[in-house]
Amino acid sequence: MQTVDNREKEVKFFISDPLRIRDHVLAHGARLQKERLFEMNLRFDTSQQTLRASHQVLRLRQDDHVRLTYKDQSEFSEGIADRRELEVTVSDFETTRSVLEALGFEVFMIYEKYRTTFTLDPCEIVIDEMPFGNFIEIEGPSADIIHDMALRLGLDWEKRITVSYLDLFYGLKDQKKLSAPYICFEYFKRLGFKEEDFTTGIDQA
Repeated sequence: MQTVDNREKEVKFFISDPLRIRDHVLAHGARLQKERLFEMNLRFDTSQQTLRASHQVLRLRQDDHVRLTYKDQSEFSEGIADRRELEVTVSDFETTRSVLEALGFEVFMIYEKYRTTFTLDPCEIVIDEMPFGNFIEIEGPSADIIHDMALRLGLDWEKRITVSYLDLFYGLKDQKKLSAPYICFEYFKRLGFKEEDFTTGIDQA
């Protein structure tokens, strides 16, 4: 969600049934912006992983467009994740990847997901089907608005998740002793996770 101040303010919640939640969101007046799309994401870093060490993100994403995104370290205030996000649309996925690699960046993480996107009042709401589980994410202009939207949709604010999918993945790897190198569907076949796997034992700050 592009904002005037280039800030990304969001929270996410684990959901068990994305189709039911889709109907629920639409019943509350949301407008479908993008139907379910497959995403391929590449995370880049230096060979010393200096970006990750400073909690910065350099990501190349392909769905119906190709976008290059930079994110600052998240600030956790008023119960949400808040960070600067700069994003541009580029014309070619593989060429952009080659440019980044020519500059010395390396792909250290690949992750896939299916995303359905809605708008409801000032918020963007997405349903993300990740290889390790399904989530609803609310992004809005302020913590108060995000909080009110979560309550409007009947979500339990105390079970909100403020960390990234990558942090959730590494938390799961530690908890469950997973061997998956990337967040790709092929590595999570026959594996299932519950809400408590994402709301306990993973540092949200």
